[in-house]
Amino acid sequence: MTKTLQELIDASIFLSTEYQAVLAELSQGAEWDVDFSAPSFTLRTTPPVTLTPYLLGTESAARGSFVWSWQELGHFDPQVVSAAVQTKQAGERHGVAELTTDELPLQDGLARRLTLAAKAATGLYAHYPARAGGNITAWLLLDGAEFELPRLTEQRMMQVIGESLTTDTAVDHNLAVASYAKLRGAHVEWDTDATCVVTVHDGAQRFWFDEHQITGVEPAEPSVGEDELRELERQARTHREALLEDRRSAVAQAEVLGEQQRAEAAERKRREREEADAAASAAAAAPQEEPLPSELTPEDIEAPEPEQPEGDVAVPASQVRDADLPFDQEPTRAPAEPGRVETTVLPGPQGETPTAGPQASPHPNTTAMSRIPDPGLAASQPGAPEREEPMPEPADAERGTAAETEERTTAHRDAAAREERVAREEVVERETVAGPGAADDDLSAPAVVDGQEVETNEQAERKGKKKRGFLSRFFDL
Repeated sequence: MTKTLQELIDASIFLSTEYQAVLAELSQGAEWDVDFSAPSFTLRTTPPVTLTPYLLGTESAARGSFVWSWQELGHFDPQVVSAAVQTKQAGERHGVAELTTDELPLQDGLARRLTLAAKAATGLYAHYPARAGGNITAWLLLDGAEFELPRLTEQRMMQVIGESLTTDTAVDHNLAVASYAKLRGAHVEWDTDATCVVTVHDGAQRFWFDEHQITGVEPAEPSVGEDELRELERQARTHREALLEDRRSAVAQAEVLGEQQRAEAAERKRREREEADAAASAAAAAPQEEPLPSELTPEDIEAPEPEQPEGDVAVPASQVRDADLPFDQEPTRAPAEPGRVETTVLPGPQGETPTAGPQASPHPNTTAMSRIPDPGLAASQPGAPEREEPMPEPADAERGTAAETEERTTAHRDAAAREERVAREEVVERETVAGPGAADDDLSAPAVVDGQEVETNEQAERKGKKKRGFLSRFFDL
């Protein structure tokens, strides 16, 4: 039959409270010792009291979980873990997952609730939370002759039930009253779900319920006689003996499962050793890399020069033409003089597109610029020699050898350079009448540029206005 964890708790809560009261009288707050190999749980009272411990599981605050002892049966005596195995079997019969899951995350009061449910499954109703080191608590069920209970009386019954209800652990009080009466050999007679009469040897009590909660208790007339009560006590003993027999079977099963777990652990360790040995053998058989030397010589540091492929001939840098032709030219030795700014392009290979002059594109390359005097300005000055027109080069048919052509070209360039130099000197000498080349005391005379008189900045300031600069005149600002 399927049950829930709470139903098992309700079935054991009243009898558990009675057994815990007996344990409190035995221990009197004394120290204790536990030996799972014996097994024994000893209270250091006077005289000492020795009980039989059953380890249900451990609660670890650091790990944050409760672990059932049947998970590691091979580490404990079979009798010590027999109650845990018996609880697991009951959980499997009733479908209670909390009793069949090896490790559960901690919740408030979880370990105590699992222990109360285990009491209903084992018939062991006294428990002790034994604190160990490392924030670990071992939850034990205890058994012994000292837990032999006297016959249930009316006063004892009411005292146990009243104390149990103060903990708010029980949820279904109808179930709790019926289970307690059955386990203690009392008689229960239900009129309806709202009321029942519990009869013991010295009297009876009527319980009133509302939504499975006890709302009142009053004395009542006994429902049965002494003979029926003795029969109920016999049935209670039979139930306890059946649970004891189940626990003995659990001891045998724990021994078998413990041997199986130890064999599995040994096999697991053997495989791990074999894998470790195989990994070590593979590492030893692998080619070893040559270790790095502790010191390096200069010969080790210097890298070898790469071999030059056959047919790879080095070309002097002077013979390599850069694609940026405007900068492939010798710097001029002539001083910079005032004049116009024009762009020039060095002669390049045939087929290249000129970047300046009449043949240039509408968007010339103005990255290469040189300052040269205006030939028209020089020619307009008095006394300037007339410039000879360059001689046209002969047609290809009339050209001589390459040497003669080169000689005529050189002579033509020399004559043009001499004429340009003479013109520049004349312009400097005759046209610089104001500005950097003019006399400092003659600021009133106008400057002449391209044959026109132009006011200087100083002259414009004296007249109350400032002469616009080159950019202002160029962009009409």
